[in-house]
Amino acid sequence: MKKSVSLMLTGALLSALFTGCASTSFSIAESGPYAIMSVSSNVNVPYYSEEVRDDEYGTEDGLISNAVNKFLGKNNPEIISAEDRVNLASDRLKALLEENGGVEVIDYDKVIESQQYSSIREGLIGFTDVKLRAYDYKAIDSIGSKKARLLMKETNAKNLIFATFTFKKRIVKGSKLSGQICAYAAANFSVYDERGKNIINDDFEVQSAETIEISKLSYDKDELVELFPDLIDQLINQFIVKYM
Repeated sequence: MKKSVSLMLTGALLSALFTGCASTSFSIAESGPYAIMSVSSNVNVPYYSEEVRDDEYGTEDGLISNAVNKFLGKNNPEIISAEDRVNLASDRLKALLEENGGVEVIDYDKVIESQQYSSIREGLIGFTDVKLRAYDYKAIDSIGSKKARLLMKETNAKNLIFATFTFKKRIVKGSKLSGQICAYAAANFSVYDERGKNIINDDFEVQSAETIEISKLSYDKDELVELFPDLIDQLINQFIVKYM
């Protein structure tokens, strides 16, 4: 059963618009074309905690924990939908940047098949990375200025963007024994300009207006998973609105 909680998303977007425009001269619409370098997310959907930063990957997302949960979670909709979720985030980032941001986004294949992208070495992070990467994106969350300039020259991009999504569930009433939860999501967007300088590194968060009943730790996981696609769009649009 879904119920509404008071969440002023429109107000948040308007606030982001005015505060964002006042704090930076960067404009998405005037900065394309873009090359998406990597889109990543967590595998599991843990409970939201004020004690753990929402953009961090805590112990619930460790290598061993992820492996165990993937094995034990073969029938858990939260886990088996993780790959589709991060791929959707990648698709929506490109689509919304083009539709709402009014900029060109370089095709995925052109980016990952480029000589400069292919030559990027993941290093140790390639073995220890606990994030799930969309499609065949490399396990990278940043890039050096020289490599960035060379990659942009090869792909004809003017800006590079990295996106990291975090998906959680949040108790909004009562407890895990008897109460209500909602879907929660956060995103970090990191943008590099044509000089290879990291000019934007910003975080956004949102939670679903709909809530789901939880009783004795049990709740409808399928219903929770269905709430995430809308949150993905909201996060990307918050980013676009702030830097229009």
